[in-house]
Amino acid sequence: MEATPEILRQSIQALLNLQEIDAKLFQIKAEESVTSPEILQVQSALAAAQKDFKNIDRIFKEIDRERRSHELRSLTLQEDVKRAESKRRDVRNTKEEFSANKEFESFQKRVAETKKLLSERTEQATQKTVERDEKQKIVSDLEQKLKSLEEERSQRLQGLKQEREKFLEQRNEFISKVDEEIFSLYERVQRIRKGNGIALVKGLVCGGCFVSLPPHTVHQLQKLSEIITCPSCSRILYPADELESHSTEDLKMTSQA
Repeated sequence: MEATPEILRQSIQALLNLQEIDAKLFQIKAEESVTSPEILQVQSALAAAQKDFKNIDRIFKEIDRERRSHELRSLTLQEDVKRAESKRRDVRNTKEEFSANKEFESFQKRVAETKKLLSERTEQATQKTVERDEKQKIVSDLEQKLKSLEEERSQRLQGLKQEREKFLEQRNEFISKVDEEIFSLYERVQRIRKGNGIALVKGLVCGGCFVSLPPHTVHQLQKLSEIITCPSCSRILYPADELESHSTEDLKMTSQA
């Protein structure tokens, strides 16, 4: 791609400024797409805590269901005891008395067994309630922490959005100063190199990939008659000393004026 030295200098200077902006835009894009390790850690801890709570809640519900069943059974047996006791008062002979007493004692025994089971399940339910409340608090605390972190990230993303809009405005200003063909080449390279599409050459080394350049490439580069790209990384090359020399001349002319 041929170009005059002046067009090259002007385009390269604008591209160097553009490259700084593109590098920042790539950083912003990378930051926007990455979730912070702290958020990932809290999300993992929350998932584990929710699983623990779900398990303890399931156990509690099973125990409480048994407790309520024993409670209902106890009430039913107590009514049976009352009926058996009433039946004992209405016996008419020894045989009936023996049978009534036996039934009464059987109901009393079953009441005692049921009350024992009820007491055990009530104690277990109380313990599981405490454990469940503790697990629930852990879940609630982690949910609150995650919410806070996500709000912070949302604010950060909003700030990054504003930064990106500012850089895009500046980018458009520099694009207008670059030759269209040169800019088209730069765009293709910088997408691959993540915002780094141009490299200054010092000596025989590419400033982008630090590979030594062939002498004929450097010779072509010094002519300032066409765009030269690095055979290794494909970045647009420009001699650093030429850019520095031209910048110094501009500064002298400005001082004399």
